[in-house]
Amino acid sequence: MKVEKVMRTDLISGLVVSVVGIAGFVEALRMPRFEARNADPFTVPGLTPGIVSFVIAVLGLMLVLRALAGRGSAEPLPIGVWPEGSVKRTLFTIATVVIYGGALFGRIPFIAATTLFVFVFTVGAEWLNPQRRMGLPVLAGWALALSLVAAFVVHYVFTVVFHVRLPG
Repeated sequence: MKVEKVMRTDLISGLVVSVVGIAGFVEALRMPRFEARNADPFTVPGLTPGIVSFVIAVLGLMLVLRALAGRGSAEPLPIGVWPEGSVKRTLFTIATVVIYGGALFGRIPFIAATTLFVFVFTVGAEWLNPQRRMGLPVLAGWALALSLVAAFVVHYVFTVVFHVRLPG
């Protein structure tokens, strides 16, 4: 079978996604299984990350195969030509995630850190959106409600359902 055209963007993206998925799967396998404590295999910490990482690796591989078959987007991804708004939102996203993971998570109570992160991220991302339709007071009210619900739901799921002790 002769491949006429390899979709480079899909090929590179698929390879990167596959490597990330495989790395996540390997790290999930390395997590403790608590066999000495006779733990239920469905409650081990690496189960969910392992499943998600495996799916990510498979989807990355499918993207690679699609690219090698010459199927996919005919237009290359213009990586160097991002609209200014996209660059701002991307940098804002990276900054807020780094601050949450590096400065807040584990240093202050989980619910407070997560509420603050979701609130700032929601308001900031929406404020940077040129098609924004809400005024700041309405946006802040919805963001506060969303951030509180998200923080408490995530806390409940991890502590009650998965029996994972969260930092902070």
